[in-house]
Amino acid sequence: MRPRMKLTAVVAGLAALAGLTACSGGSSSASGSTPPLTVAAYSQPTLQPNFNPFSVNALRGTIGLIYEQLFDFNTAHQNEFMPSLVTKYTWATGGKAIDLALDNRAKWSDGSALTADDVMFTFDYMKQHQLLALPVDKVTKTADGVHLTFTKPAYAAIQDLGRTVIVPKKVWATKDPDTDTNLKPMGSGPYSLGQVTGQQATFKARDDYWKQKVPVPQITYVTTSSTNLLTQQLVRHEIDLAYAGIPDVKNQFVQRDPAQNHLWPIYASMKPLMLNLKRKPFDNVHVRKGLALAIDRKAVTDAYNSGVYAPVGPTGLYQGTWSSWIAPADRDPVKPNKAAALAEFAQAGYKQQGGKLIGADGKQLKLRILTVSAFADGMAYSQELAGELAALGIDAAVNGVPSAAYTGDEDKRDFDAIYGDAFTFGTNPYTFYNKMLSAKSKTNVVGWDDPATESALGALAQAAPDAQLAGSKPLQQIMLTQLPVIPVAVKGTPYMYNTEHWTGWPSADDPYTTPDPGAISGVFAAKLFLSLKPA
Repeated sequence: MRPRMKLTAVVAGLAALAGLTACSGGSSSASGSTPPLTVAAYSQPTLQPNFNPFSVNALRGTIGLIYEQLFDFNTAHQNEFMPSLVTKYTWATGGKAIDLALDNRAKWSDGSALTADDVMFTFDYMKQHQLLALPVDKVTKTADGVHLTFTKPAYAAIQDLGRTVIVPKKVWATKDPDTDTNLKPMGSGPYSLGQVTGQQATFKARDDYWKQKVPVPQITYVTTSSTNLLTQQLVRHEIDLAYAGIPDVKNQFVQRDPAQNHLWPIYASMKPLMLNLKRKPFDNVHVRKGLALAIDRKAVTDAYNSGVYAPVGPTGLYQGTWSSWIAPADRDPVKPNKAAALAEFAQAGYKQQGGKLIGADGKQLKLRILTVSAFADGMAYSQELAGELAALGIDAAVNGVPSAAYTGDEDKRDFDAIYGDAFTFGTNPYTFYNKMLSAKSKTNVVGWDDPATESALGALAQAAPDAQLAGSKPLQQIMLTQLPVIPVAVKGTPYMYNTEHWTGWPSADDPYTTPDPGAISGVFAAKLFLSLKPA
């Protein structure tokens, strides 16, 4: 996760875009026989050059290609440890301290060593500028790296810690992270900045990269103006990697050239149906249970781009990757059961009359599902949900609105239900459940406020790794019995790539990393591009 920071107000003018280049260390030119690797990484019409790794406006490639993070975990395969600048970590003092062993080979692109002093500086700099969301107290130097102490047990924050981006002290000591766009970045990563125009940014492989020879000599990140254009570029193999949704991806892309066109959806987040618990009758658990039993999750996930989303079990954790955390009886997605749904509604005072679900007040149960009208996939999934609920006698419909109105209604809690927000899985369920269920979380838009939930979250936050599974059980039970949200699907990021120019891509059979170009993790991106080979 990129560090939380104040929104950068300064962006470069369009004049700075034309032909912007930066030299930040030894780089190799793309060979005439080895084509550049092209990634559809941006969707904005015009790129604003910003390579400040602390800025929310930094262009993709800043983290992973130019700057490196400490470490990460392979969320595509059993959360395996992925070293980067750190080769190992060791917890101490009940989670209130950790030792990080640095790779002593690491060098900045000017040839100087990346040292523990740079790591210590980075944490101090982030604290000074209020960029650090971690409970770091002190950072001190050790024989093989650094020792961090925390103000409270930080087991649950291990992935956020690993994703800390390290910068050179000699460069950043005089920089302002809120205003500096860092147009001549000097990092430790495998690439240096090439040219930036309004539509693309190029990154040149460093021939002096400290870890290994860089196999891809040039990476070009481009912006695409529409899904139609992206589809055409993918089919023509003008783009080697993309992860934005296109309609009917299997037929429009994969089946056009099955031998070379590939789709690998990574199920990294869960998308629930979220009810306004401060609005009757959705505060009634029997209404929530009735709705959960009425949903055909397979039909919902097949409503748009079949295979990209998948049904999820009632704990919210994806049974495909979290099965060892979930009791066998609770792993499978809930199947639609009309009789059981009506029985739950009956306990809330609703009965079918003339094909309508009528309450004790004589009114039909009404539900409007808020979603963003511009998202074709979200509209299709929401319409399928509404249709299934309407078949049970509910006055259900979709309220598709512009993105700004969606956010505004969500913030004001002016909705019956929402289908649009997704919650990311991490290395353990704490962050997932905390963002969704904690009364203190800004993303708990449903209004769930429960002392037992807060107690369970507090315990899980401080649980040692070997106690986290047991610590997640109370939260799973709350999901199963109280349904603060209704799990529907896991959201797949549709990574699409072709093998005409490059091979060695990760896949379900070889999930060595997520094929992410830096939108999620710089460690994922570096591992990907350092593992490819020319076709």
